[in-house]
Amino acid sequence: MPLYEYECPDHGVFEEPRPIAESGADSTCPECLATARRIVSATNLGRLERSQVKAMDRNERSRHEPRVVRTEPKKEGRPPPLRAAGGGYPWAIGH
Repeated sequence: MPLYEYECPDHGVFEEPRPIAESGADSTCPECLATARRIVSATNLGRLERSQVKAMDRNERSRHEPRVVRTEPKKEGRPPPLRAAGGGYPWAIGH
C-alpha cells in the first residue's frame, strides 16, 4: 500500500498508508485529530537496490550518449583455433 504525506497546520507533516482509490481524501492528524490535507512530495527512490539505481542511470546516459566501443580484438598472441581433421569439431570423435 502506498504511503502519502499529509500536513497538519499545528503538528506538521506525517505519513499514512492508504489505497490508491483514497489518495485524494483528506486525513486526520494522529495527535490533534484535525483535518490534514495531502501534500505533493517526491517519490522515495532511495529504497531501490544500488544495482537498480546504477542500471537506471546507465540507461538514461545511453539514451542521449550511446557508448561506442572503438577497440578491435588483438589478433597477435592468440593461438590458432582448434580444428579437427574432417569437420571442424574438435570435441567430436571421428568415424
